[in-house]
Amino acid sequence: MVMSVLVLAVSIALFCFYIQTICERALKREFSHPYFQEIAKAIQLEYPHLRDSFASKTSYSYSDAHLALRCDFMTLEYLLKKGDPSRRHLSRSERMLVLYFRFLLFCLPIRHAFKLQEREAVSKLATILQFFANSAGERLSINSFATAQANPKS
Repeated sequence: MVMSVLVLAVSIALFCFYIQTICERALKREFSHPYFQEIAKAIQLEYPHLRDSFASKTSYSYSDAHLALRCDFMTLEYLLKKGDPSRRHLSRSERMLVLYFRFLLFCLPIRHAFKLQEREAVSKLATILQFFANSAGERLSINSFATAQANPKS
């Protein structure tokens, strides 16, 4: 019985490590243009301000940070799904990052309660949001470019 619990624990740990490695690899993707700044400015996302305040180690409100991260995530997820009518579905790496983001956001109150690397978790969440903003910006720019090519002005 003890051995089976041990095997289960090791299997779960290896699975989590594997998922985290896949997500880290997806986050290293380079974009041709930093779209996240334009997207964050256009729809007034809060995560860049959160990331800056956490990097400078200034005080912050945990509940405001949690709410801002969740709202920014829902906005960017909607943009990713509905921004390009030809591509309604997320790619595999984007789906994996969505699940990883939801898991980290779910664990954030636990980290806050026990003061366990909360700033690093918020930084990781902001990095994932930046990836989503870049991806949404790339989709929207490609879509607008294709539309402009299809409808040339005379």
